[in-house]
Amino acid sequence: MKQNKTTQYDVIIIGGGMVGASLACALSNQNNKRIAVVEAHEFNSNVQPSFDDRSIALNYGSRRIWEAMNLWHELEPLIEPIKTIHISDKGHLGAARLYHEEEGVEALGYVAENRIVGKVLMNKIKQLQHIDWYCPATIEQLEQSENSVNIIIDEAGSKKELSSLLLVAADGALSKTRSLSGLNIRQQNYDQVAVIANVETEYAHNNVAYERFTDSGPLAFLPMTEQRCSVVWTVNAADQDKVMSFNDEQFIEKLQQRFGFRLGHILKTGERYAYPLSYVETEQLVKKRLVVIGNAAHALHPVSGQGYNLALRDVAELAELIADHDDPGHELLLAEYAAKRRKDMQRVYRITDTLVKVFSNSFAPLGHARAAGLIAMDLISSIRHLMARQSMGLLGQMNKMMRRISL
Repeated sequence: MKQNKTTQYDVIIIGGGMVGASLACALSNQNNKRIAVVEAHEFNSNVQPSFDDRSIALNYGSRRIWEAMNLWHELEPLIEPIKTIHISDKGHLGAARLYHEEEGVEALGYVAENRIVGKVLMNKIKQLQHIDWYCPATIEQLEQSENSVNIIIDEAGSKKELSSLLLVAADGALSKTRSLSGLNIRQQNYDQVAVIANVETEYAHNNVAYERFTDSGPLAFLPMTEQRCSVVWTVNAADQDKVMSFNDEQFIEKLQQRFGFRLGHILKTGERYAYPLSYVETEQLVKKRLVVIGNAAHALHPVSGQGYNLALRDVAELAELIADHDDPGHELLLAEYAAKRRKDMQRVYRITDTLVKVFSNSFAPLGHARAAGLIAMDLISSIRHLMARQSMGLLGQMNKMMRRISL
């Protein structure tokens, strides 16, 4: 790479979707640092896959990070709180309930439409003078040295050379940056597909999120604005084509059979989307001056809705590191980052993987054990509290942003 043509930065973020844009906003006060974002889609594009019509569950810990980014006041009026979580197992007695009052918080979490989250993030980024935005642009080459990371990007057919002290791969589960760096991944295919749709129901959701386990995987009804629910229905991969070929009436009928009538009749469904489910984990979170975050580092099964929340904790930890050091790509700093984040990642992975494997089958003795576990959780406050803290993302060490401290 020809250094005399290279544009120098302190940090380059590859990927301007939900995770990359969140990191850029977390660094909004770092005017002393030059930052670039390289994004494959047009700025504010409706085809940005991170900002489509799907919804995400924001836990209470993520709310704290958004408060530290000084963006929560803009997002909160546009999203719906989760005040109760109702957990059940189809075909077995027993259910467990988590309540926001028991945890002393306004809500256990929130349901936000991706496009709304994207709009708030992008409106903020447009105001940041110290962040350059390259889009539509893709990374083509990557070269690491002891003192910098140099890349070549293709922006609308024009090749550009950029260099930084730290390169952040936030370009999703199929990360090209991760591939160019030679990092390996571990992958587990669950042989399941998430079918996602928004529905209207006969009864008001009353801010209750329902997680119902079935023999084909978890089924979630999450409260949305305008008295809608976001549905995440896990089905066997072999049944994807059949479920997606149903007309609306057939889809509602099958969904009703799976969920039951806690919200009365399902009256209407919106457009459906299907996404294959697997677990992807990068074997190394850092390599020289490269760090991998979000789905590029850990793509999770959607059970318990931990994906973006885990990624946002990546963002909070990394943003603090960048803000506090002149050389954010120093190997000792990145080693410390990796050690902190690996522990959190492994905990969340163990929980989600166990839930999927234990609850996604019809083995009768295990079904009785599941029912007993749910009953115990509902009766024993200490178990409920532990599960609620995990669900809210409040276990483990709290960094500055988790404590609502702006950087």
